[in-house]
Amino acid sequence: MTDIPRAKNYEGNHERVREMFKEIASDYDRVNRVISFGQIDRWRRRLVSLMDIPKGGSVLELGCGTGKLTRLIASRIDGGKVVGIDLTPEMIEIARETLPQEYEEEIEFSRGAGEELDLQSNSFDLATSAFTLRNVDDLKKVISELARIVKPGGKVYSLELAKPTFPGFREIYNFYFNRVLPLMGGIVQGDTEPYRYLVESLKRFPNQYRLKDLFQSAGLTEVGFQEIFGGIAAIHQGTKREP
Repeated sequence: MTDIPRAKNYEGNHERVREMFKEIASDYDRVNRVISFGQIDRWRRRLVSLMDIPKGGSVLELGCGTGKLTRLIASRIDGGKVVGIDLTPEMIEIARETLPQEYEEEIEFSRGAGEELDLQSNSFDLATSAFTLRNVDDLKKVISELARIVKPGGKVYSLELAKPTFPGFREIYNFYFNRVLPLMGGIVQGDTEPYRYLVESLKRFPNQYRLKDLFQSAGLTEVGFQEIFGGIAAIHQGTKREP
């Protein structure tokens, strides 16, 4: 039997994470559909429906990828501004190339890392991310940065893969995620490495309860989360304290 190639160690290194997402940029949306059982667009819409976007407001999206969530936000911002930031230039290039003309005034894309945002404090009404936090080097620092750049009273949202807790379903999901998903990746994309990275990164990523604690540790209030699809994913939110 031929040995399955060992996945590259992308975790904990910006350059390696960037290189992986560079490799899968053209297939990024398909990867997300496989991971989410085809539910990714529905989950994005649910996130946006929960976001309290003021008329003419400003929103930062960290880890914007190919810009799908960015465009959803722009469709509701009503004269405001959405800034999408991503670590991978190839992702930003796709986001710009596929940006509908109707959103050119509302959306701006730029490259950057969540640990050190080159943005003024208290400058955005909202900050959000989707399936981004498990890829960062310093999770606590990134959450603190998101809290820093929103205005007092502003909100931070995050859509992330979570860890189901319901007995029975939890075991079925873990088997799918750990064993079936990497094989499906090899079939669908011809490359198992991004999926193996996903499995390993999620194992190290805190569950939804611990992530809630990290939101609170960053000084956010009114912190909570909503589980999606039996706890496969969760939407977190917190509010920046008023002075």
